[in-house]
Amino acid sequence: MTEPILVVDVGASGTRVALVVADQTTLVKEPASGATSWPSSVCLADEGFLVGTPSEVRKRAMPRRYIDGPRRAVDAQAAMWLEHREVTGAEALTAYLTVVANEVRQLYGGQIDRLTLSVPADYLPGDPRRDAMLAVGAAAGFRDVELIDSAVAAALDPTTGDNLPAGGLVLVCDLGATWTVALVQVYGSHTVQLAQQTSPAGQELDALLINDLRTEGRAWLEPMLAAPGDAGLRAYHEAIDFARRLKHQLVDADEVVDHLTPLTPPYRLTRAWLDAFAEPALRWLVDGAAGVLGAVGAAPADLAAVVVAGGNAYLPAVHTTLRSGLGIIDAGSPGPLRCGPDPELAVLRGAARFAAGASGRTVTAEPQRWRTEPTSWEIPGGRARLLRWCVPPGEPYPAGAVLAHIRTPDERVFELTAAQHGRQLGQQAYPGDLVGPVLVVATAKDAVALQRQPPPRRRHLESTGSWLLTPDREHLVECDPAARLVRLRAIADDTVRAEFRPEHTAGAEPTGRVFVDPDGRLAVVAWATDGFISVWDIETGKLSARFRDPGEPYRVLIDETGWRAAAEGRAKAVGRYRRTVTTLWDLRTGSQIDRITDDRWQQRMPEFAEHSRREGFGTAAVSADGQLRAAVADALDGIAAVVLQDTSTGQELFRVLGGTGQRVRVGFSADSRHLLANWESNERSLIDVWDV
Repeated sequence: MTEPILVVDVGASGTRVALVVADQTTLVKEPASGATSWPSSVCLADEGFLVGTPSEVRKRAMPRRYIDGPRRAVDAQAAMWLEHREVTGAEALTAYLTVVANEVRQLYGGQIDRLTLSVPADYLPGDPRRDAMLAVGAAAGFRDVELIDSAVAAALDPTTGDNLPAGGLVLVCDLGATWTVALVQVYGSHTVQLAQQTSPAGQELDALLINDLRTEGRAWLEPMLAAPGDAGLRAYHEAIDFARRLKHQLVDADEVVDHLTPLTPPYRLTRAWLDAFAEPALRWLVDGAAGVLGAVGAAPADLAAVVVAGGNAYLPAVHTTLRSGLGIIDAGSPGPLRCGPDPELAVLRGAARFAAGASGRTVTAEPQRWRTEPTSWEIPGGRARLLRWCVPPGEPYPAGAVLAHIRTPDERVFELTAAQHGRQLGQQAYPGDLVGPVLVVATAKDAVALQRQPPPRRRHLESTGSWLLTPDREHLVECDPAARLVRLRAIADDTVRAEFRPEHTAGAEPTGRVFVDPDGRLAVVAWATDGFISVWDIETGKLSARFRDPGEPYRVLIDETGWRAAAEGRAKAVGRYRRTVTTLWDLRTGSQIDRITDDRWQQRMPEFAEHSRREGFGTAAVSADGQLRAAVADALDGIAAVVLQDTSTGQELFRVLGGTGQRVRVGFSADSRHLLANWESNERSLIDVWDV
């Protein structure tokens, strides 16, 4: 997708903006200041709304027409007064977003019709505030508005979210003006938020700093705040900005001293005092983390990562508190605690990554399936109300059976009957629904019809290496004979989702295959005649073990349950005999377990095999919906065949023969829509995929 997408993260004090075009993301700085953060403020001037830095400049002249954080009014679902005019949060935020959009359109030099907008983690599905944010985006001139939860966006931040396992749990600590702790499960663009807790801890910390400023400067600050008219309000705004500025200065210093104005006495703030002021917020942070983990029955040990984001991620005590509170001991390593550069941009970076994947969020029309066909009725008069279904889904019915009753607008009742015997698979309309001009349902073909028309072969793939059907039966893994290239293909659309190229040692040409470790993760195990055996985790691409077998193995078998390797070396003299020496290795540590000279060792240890036994291929398989069974059968002259049967009747529906000398294994995709066969010979390995 080359359509430009504007990505906006509206924070309580700062807004961050990016433009995504194809796979290129550009951070958009505020034109008025050149800063990466646009002040989240609005000032209602006589000429209209001013936003960002122009609003900050004008607030000194008209502080009663100024408001910072207009989204907070949306959060509270409340209105606010800008001097004598009542303004809703949606109205102020629309004005803000409209100015931002116009600025970016001018820089881009063209129209931008699509918007991705971050929303707080507590805007849960069904929350009316989500509708308000969608309306704001539409009112700002965008045709398509997409929302992304800020915690989900932070988890997708490419500076911290790479190398996370699919399905991994990530604890996101988004520490802005509002502090949020959320538990997120990572599945790329389908990443979801499982639980969250939110606190005004950031605002409360700022309030404590301002109170300390008022206490220390009571002799000179209180008279300024108590000044009548706009002067007191102006002083209050300046005090807030001053306290926030000092807080951020303590990131790189143990102590700061500054003046609110050139004429006021100095004010001193130390890091120790800042840590003391932050203590209640940090205590909530640990309690909030425990709360969201407990909400889903998880523990800190289950986390793939802890991501810290937001402007207050700079607070020195945050990381120390999280490490001690969650029991993270990897203080000097990348480990599970992650904080990217410029953490206040984490949500924007993740939202931009999400927006860049918009082209992958498509829904393709369902093709007609081999086992089903549509049954349709033209509705008399073009419109009727469905009264009832007479045959439940899944139940067989004979030709002429009444499947449903409908009532037309002139109060006549019609029966919808079956033209031939069959079985209804699903109903797209429900009693009480208006239907017409045509009502269509999916029905199952009978065995005779299926035998007359074999399933279409959708795909024929060839490799000189090996294939593996992942245990979730959603992907095919291709591994070339030397284990130098591994490809992960989606069965649903045949797209190559990932490629991995292991780095081998220099020397003999390796041999390798893909296996499934005891944790269910895909791993490449490769070996060479110079004795080196290597193991890589495919998902992370990391080398997990490498060791050398002095026996120069020519064949390696794997025990996936115990995660062991059996390396068979060349025959050596043992007394008066020459015997093959087999060495057992621990694939986790690379340590030797045992040496075996018994040629019959495999009979005692059948768990060792050349192929993965935890994958989705086998000599027989049943589809997930339980309706089909595929099995390997021997045909004449030793030629293998794949036979497909109806599980309810045992009737054969389809048979296909292999080639001479081929071995075959079968499996079904997770959605039961595809039958797969892996034909192997000494020269090549083939994959056939049929739509069933």
